[in-house]
Amino acid sequence: MFGLPLRTGFSMKVEGVYLQRPDLHNVAAELGIREHDILASNGILTVYNTSATCQEIVDDNALCAFVAMALDISVENISELKAVVEEPVKLEFDLSEFEDDD
Repeated sequence: MFGLPLRTGFSMKVEGVYLQRPDLHNVAAELGIREHDILASNGILTVYNTSATCQEIVDDNALCAFVAMALDISVENISELKAVVEEPVKLEFDLSEFEDDD
C-alpha cells in the first residue's frame, strides 16, 4: 500500500460545548499536535496521537483531563473514549487524463 501510515488516536463524546475551530486549535496546542490531527463532528472529538507530548499524556491516562482543561469544561462532560485508527481514503482517478498527447 502506498502513502503515509495510518494515524492512531482516540475519539470521545464531548457534551456541554459546541466545538468550533478555535477550540480545536487550543486542544491541539495543549497536546502538542498539529491542527489537522484533531477533528470534530457531531459532538465527537477525534485526536490523533502524533506527538511525543500527546503520547506522554496518553501514557499517563490524562487525555480526557487535558481536553477538558483546554475546552474549559468538566471532565465529566467527556465520555465514550475509545481507540481509533484512521480510515484510509481511496482516491480514484483516471491516469489517462494526465497523459501527454504528443
